[in-house]
Amino acid sequence: MTILLADDHGLFRESVKRWLETLDTDYRIETAANHAQVHAALTNGIQPKLLLLDLCMPGMNGIESIRDIHVAWPQVPILVVSANDDPLVIRGCIDAGAAGFVSKSGQGEEMLDAIQRTLAGKTYIPSGAMSGTIPRFSDKQIKILRLLAKGCSNREIADRIHLTEGTIKQYVSDILSKLGVDNRVQAGIRAREILGLNN
Repeated sequence: MTILLADDHGLFRESVKRWLETLDTDYRIETAANHAQVHAALTNGIQPKLLLLDLCMPGMNGIESIRDIHVAWPQVPILVVSANDDPLVIRGCIDAGAAGFVSKSGQGEEMLDAIQRTLAGKTYIPSGAMSGTIPRFSDKQIKILRLLAKGCSNREIADRIHLTEGTIKQYVSDILSKLGVDNRVQAGIRAREILGLNN
């Protein structure tokens, strides 16, 4: 059973690889250190039963990359492994097509449980992470969040996604409310966290 383990931290990657191979001799662990290597592995026909994916590797565009991988290889379940366990981040990953999420700060038993559940076709979400109080963002709002994270003005956002500036103001106002922040700077910071952007 092949698992593709993608993480840019070599020590973490090799430690998890050896741990998984020790736990179950049926596991065959392939590794990748960035988004390009993940794409190459999947394109070249590794056909893993599971993709363990770090949200903030080089080349990753956060949850947008998760969505792209899920669309291109829907048969490969994605289990996100990240140090950022913000409930909004977790919801964003699941909404983008991930089959589960596990925090790097969790215990090994939690990761093993998450892997086994995901391999069994189930979803693994940390307790309380998807409560009804966590806001959801539409695809359009996600695009605007990304541009807010880049520091774009309303006019620049309007030009890029072909909407009027007035419409963008309404979107931004709604986003600020959902994020519980008072201004665009705070929204940009939260957007980077939620989207899993590392640059």
